[in-house]
Amino acid sequence: MEKIYTALAAHSNWWSDNPLSVSRLDPKLRTLVCTKGSLTTALVSLSDGNFAVNLMRQRITLPYFHEQKKQVCSLSQAAMIREVELKIHGEAVVYARSIIPLSLVSKGRNGLANLGRTPLGHLLFSDGRIRVSKRDFMQDTFDQQLVTARRTPYDYQGSQILVSEFFLPALNKYLKDY
Repeated sequence: MEKIYTALAAHSNWWSDNPLSVSRLDPKLRTLVCTKGSLTTALVSLSDGNFAVNLMRQRITLPYFHEQKKQVCSLSQAAMIREVELKIHGEAVVYARSIIPLSLVSKGRNGLANLGRTPLGHLLFSDGRIRVSKRDFMQDTFDQQLVTARRTPYDYQGSQILVSEFFLPALNKYLKDY
């Protein structure tokens, strides 16, 4: 999966949020992908409580160029990049990549530097002081499997966190009632 995750993160062909781009999304995933609320909360509901976060990597490095452009930050500016798998019943259903400015990490009191297995969504949505900027969407075939994704900039404490969430094919079996 590591190879696929790298390809997903590097993918730079995203669509702006508009009715046409939303209509192009996989109909089974459309409601979940377009939800304005916490994805974590939705996944916990789908999992009957059997939900977990697998922290794969958290490091300070340069985001991809397309991420820097979307985040509207200075080019070649390092950030904390956090990559996780969101799992239902032990199976990865979402790969998430978050770009967190170092200015937010260095504040320390907000908990961003030490999230571990805590979902980023818990912190952002429980705080109540976030604003969601215009989302992008993507849908493409990787390793012969269709992957749908959303990329959301969150304005938080005077900076912007960019979260890309890639909905993996394994998620489809849990969407019966969503």
